[in-house]
Amino acid sequence: MAPRIPATRKVHRLARRVPAGQLRAAKLAACLGAHALRRFRIRQAKRDAQGTAMHDIDERKLVEKALQEHRIRLEQLVRERTAELTKALEAAQIADKAKDAFVANVSHELRTPLGAVIGLSALALGRCENPAQRDYLEKIGKAGKHLSRIINDLLDLSKIVAGRMEVEAIPFSLRNMIRHADGVMANKAESKGLSLEFRVDDEVPDRVIGDPLRIEQILLNLTGNAIKFTPAGRVDVHIAAEAPTADSIRLVMSVADTGVGIRAADIGGLFQPFAQTDVSMTRKYGGTGLGLALSQRLAEMMNGRIDVESVEGRGSTFRLAIRLGLGSEADQPEEETDSNLAPPGLHVAQASVLVVEDDAMNMEIATELLQAVGIAPRTASNGQEAVDILGESGPDHFDLVLMDIQMPVLDGLSATRLIRTWPGYDRLPIVAMTAHVLAHEKRISADAGMNDHVCKPFDANDFYRILAKWLPERRTPGAPAPVEPAPAPMRLALPAMRGVDTVAALTRFFGDEQRYRHWLAKFVEESPSVAPDIRRALAAGQTELAIRMAHSFKGRTGTLGLTELHLKAAALEAALNNALAGVPELRSLERAIDETRREIATALEH
Repeated sequence: MAPRIPATRKVHRLARRVPAGQLRAAKLAACLGAHALRRFRIRQAKRDAQGTAMHDIDERKLVEKALQEHRIRLEQLVRERTAELTKALEAAQIADKAKDAFVANVSHELRTPLGAVIGLSALALGRCENPAQRDYLEKIGKAGKHLSRIINDLLDLSKIVAGRMEVEAIPFSLRNMIRHADGVMANKAESKGLSLEFRVDDEVPDRVIGDPLRIEQILLNLTGNAIKFTPAGRVDVHIAAEAPTADSIRLVMSVADTGVGIRAADIGGLFQPFAQTDVSMTRKYGGTGLGLALSQRLAEMMNGRIDVESVEGRGSTFRLAIRLGLGSEADQPEEETDSNLAPPGLHVAQASVLVVEDDAMNMEIATELLQAVGIAPRTASNGQEAVDILGESGPDHFDLVLMDIQMPVLDGLSATRLIRTWPGYDRLPIVAMTAHVLAHEKRISADAGMNDHVCKPFDANDFYRILAKWLPERRTPGAPAPVEPAPAPMRLALPAMRGVDTVAALTRFFGDEQRYRHWLAKFVEESPSVAPDIRRALAAGQTELAIRMAHSFKGRTGTLGLTELHLKAAALEAALNNALAGVPELRSLERAIDETRREIATALEH
């Protein structure tokens, strides 16, 4: 019989065969029994669970803390990025305003002397009897008009790219527009020996709603191109209506020619700016390649499109498809007014006009233009005077108010807003007299209650067109018609001056060199105070006053033909309007004033 081994020795033997954890369990089991072991395991499980829970809580707190820090960082980044974007947007808006001012000034500076070239050549042509000289003058006029069209196309294209071009939706007579286009193109076709026919289908309605100016611009461009690229044969213009609905039609205008045609490989680039099919086309037929690009963009702005089919050597067909609204009999198209000086004078004699203008020179020119067609205007030098006069006279006393925009005491916009609040004054036509002619500037005037605008420096034809548009026929029965203003002789005795366009300026003074000399002398006398006055206003924090003074000086220099000073005054005005200090612009203006004064003073001595 084997000897008994004590329990303690058994446990030690077992310990050498099992892992430590199992050994402890074995010892406990041996010492405490199975029940005690279960109780131990339960307590251990509780301790492990509590430890795990504490660990999970610590991890969750760390994650929440990291998320909080990340959120704070993201918010900081959003604030920084928002500030950057706000600053960039403000800079873009300032640049946009500066660009608008630049486009307006360039437009004016190009068109004003060009208008003088065209107008003066026409005046000289009427007085010239020498055949060779008449030929020169006719060619100058044609070249000037051609250049004018190029400038207009460039400016229109730049407006479209900048998103500044707007199209109208107004009722007009489609057949009147087509007859006008036919009249414009007939002579061009006849001079080349071409047959030109405009054909309108019977189902095409006459009264439609759209933008007649832009539609005719496209039609004239397509027809003019067809005539230009057709050496012999014919050009057919066909207008049809498709897909009618209760309130609209799809108008299709096709221009077909028997000209040189277009290579298939070149059709894809036709509507790109400055594109011609090849260099030889430009040399042989001329042109800038702007017309088709502009026409396509105008068509797209009116939800339309231009398509082309062509066979080289056999001709081309361009089709404009555009949807127009249908007008009613009540939608009477606005009648076109003659741009000549005589008809407006015959219609507006005896009319009562109030001219509100703070610049004496502009007041004199506006008054003379009115007196030339039989109107003796009443005048006011600021908006407050105009408000007082209109309040005393009543809503039916004046037929028209010509209102400057920027004036002391009360500006034209504020005066107009006040006048429109009075009962009965909503029917009084108020026309802005201003150099601000961009679309958004016109909207500002319209929002203030103004009905129209006339540009400064004044162009006689535009001025009389506005009179004919807004003044009723007020001729007294039996009263003699006012005498038509005869073109004044252009006496160019003044010597040439750097930075001064005397020819353009003299047209605004009806060729009266003595009056022009008078205002040049006034400029020499008064201009030294301009820059110091603006500087004092800025130092006193009177920015609006400084802007008004710069604007007034810009208008005066434009009327006098001081082209360099006009641009510098415009640059200063734009800088001040864009919340810039304007220091370099003011210094540049001051130097230019001194130089121009010396030029003028020397010229006036002759």
